[in-house]
Amino acid sequence: MRGKHFAALKFLLLPALFFGAGFAAAEDAAAPAPDRPAAVLVFDASKSMGDKLGETAKLDVALSALTEAIPGQANQLSLGLVAFGHRKDSNCADSEILAKTGELNGGSFAKLLGGIKATGQAPIAAAIGDASSLASDGKPLDVVLIADGSDTCDADLCVTAEALKQKTKGLRIHVVGLGDKPTDLQPLACIAKATGGKFVTADNESDFKTGLGAVFAAITAPPTPAPPMAEADAPPPPPGPGYSADQTKPGETAVLKSGAPKRDAPQAQAERVVPVSPAPPKTQPLRPVPVSFKALITEGGAKLQSGLIWRVYSAKAKSDGGFELISTHREPTPTAALLPGEYLVNAAYGLSNLTRKIKVEGGKSLEETFVLNTGGLAMRALLATGEECPKGSVRFDIMSDEQDQFGNRETILADAQPHRVIRLNAGAYHLRSLYGDANASVGVDVTVEPGRITEATIKHTGAKITFRLVQSLGGEALANTKWTILTSAGDTVKSNAGALPTHILAAGSYAVVADHDGQSYTRKFSIEPGNDKQIEVAIEDGPTSPEALNALLDPPEAPPPGTGGLAGEGPGGAMGFDGFSARPADPNAPLLNPGTLFRPSTP
Repeated sequence: MRGKHFAALKFLLLPALFFGAGFAAAEDAAAPAPDRPAAVLVFDASKSMGDKLGETAKLDVALSALTEAIPGQANQLSLGLVAFGHRKDSNCADSEILAKTGELNGGSFAKLLGGIKATGQAPIAAAIGDASSLASDGKPLDVVLIADGSDTCDADLCVTAEALKQKTKGLRIHVVGLGDKPTDLQPLACIAKATGGKFVTADNESDFKTGLGAVFAAITAPPTPAPPMAEADAPPPPPGPGYSADQTKPGETAVLKSGAPKRDAPQAQAERVVPVSPAPPKTQPLRPVPVSFKALITEGGAKLQSGLIWRVYSAKAKSDGGFELISTHREPTPTAALLPGEYLVNAAYGLSNLTRKIKVEGGKSLEETFVLNTGGLAMRALLATGEECPKGSVRFDIMSDEQDQFGNRETILADAQPHRVIRLNAGAYHLRSLYGDANASVGVDVTVEPGRITEATIKHTGAKITFRLVQSLGGEALANTKWTILTSAGDTVKSNAGALPTHILAAGSYAVVADHDGQSYTRKFSIEPGNDKQIEVAIEDGPTSPEALNALLDPPEAPPPGTGGLAGEGPGGAMGFDGFSARPADPNAPLLNPGTLFRPSTP
């Protein structure tokens, strides 16, 4: 059973009925021969037609029957051909006029549909609209729809058929449904009912040929003469004496006279006074408008041909602040049938996107162009030696350039992989790259330019460190050991358990605590950029005292720079000329304004 691909609102897909291609096709259509009625075949080549009825695909069943029928019918009818769902996997505008009326015969049919395959969606409403556009002015047209189910583009087939019939009075649409599930075919019945056509179904090749023959017989049959009027249906006799031909206006009182008044009757008895209520105003139904979309990478740049997702929302916010999704389109240049009103349209190309409000007015087709200003970002990470970081050891987070009052940034894409082009809106971003699973992290600011690929290369200076608890230096690593790696400020970098834990750490000063058999053993160490090594903790050095362990886990805070007042004053008089402490700063102390290190100075 065919699935639905759009939500919240049914559309009338009638671009060929109201605008553009429909009028052009109607003007260019070859006029059928005067002695042959005009008929157009509408052929379903959507993906579901590849499903089998018994041992044969539905597409092949239909093609076989038509191959037999077309040569004979082309001698009696001026035939045309429309196919849908035959070109693209997912395109709700995939309807094509293959032959105008008078151009289809046995030879051309084989050429047009000989290599056709069951491929994509089933835009039936668009296809019967294209077929109806081939009608010649004032002449009847029969359309024969061959399909195995309803419209998969969420069009309202019943209302579409009614609108087509209203525009083309001589239109009849016959339906030959092919399938073994009646529930799939039943939605097509209203098309025939609304236009006065026949509706037949078949679940095998024999019944399909019979049903197709019955439809062609109905088309070629001479019109049934109108039955004679019964006496009750005959027009009324001419009005008698005293009849007034004045038309009554809404809101006035009509005086209806049945004849001259009798002489012996009062004048009032010769009249019937009937109040006439004003007729309610006629409201014209809103008709859908075809709205086409296309997207450019940059202003004046190339039109995007793939990778786009279009979403159409109602512009009126719901009670929860969100917006109702009207439809989703994955074609690069889709056409949506929208009722007059305001909409929010979002075009997404990777992480690059643009949302605009559009206004659809009745009777005016619309084409909207979205300039996305998309750029590409490709990232790579190198070791201190200049070599590529091992595969799978590096991750990137793409974050917003702006920070809140707490220094936090919005994450746009987490865990981005290197060597892949990521599509983004042009602008400034902050990249955070983590090498390993500890603290070897590097942050940089980048600018993505529209229409270009920006390559960001980050150099990591972290080192791979392996920890071992041994009885004595150079001995065998002991299992059942719990490890805690600390910065010189007492912050925990990583905790782990095992005989040989390995982590990548940023350059700096550290301490490690190894817990084994109820005792804690510690060691301080430092890491130089890119210098991989092993850190051994020896049990023979003895366990760490509780006081020393507490000093590692919770060291006293260092006095902030500038403590001590004026220059030259303070404890020990060890002050620099600028009033700050002359003692070397702790490289692991928190920065007062870390953001200043990540932005280049303005020349």
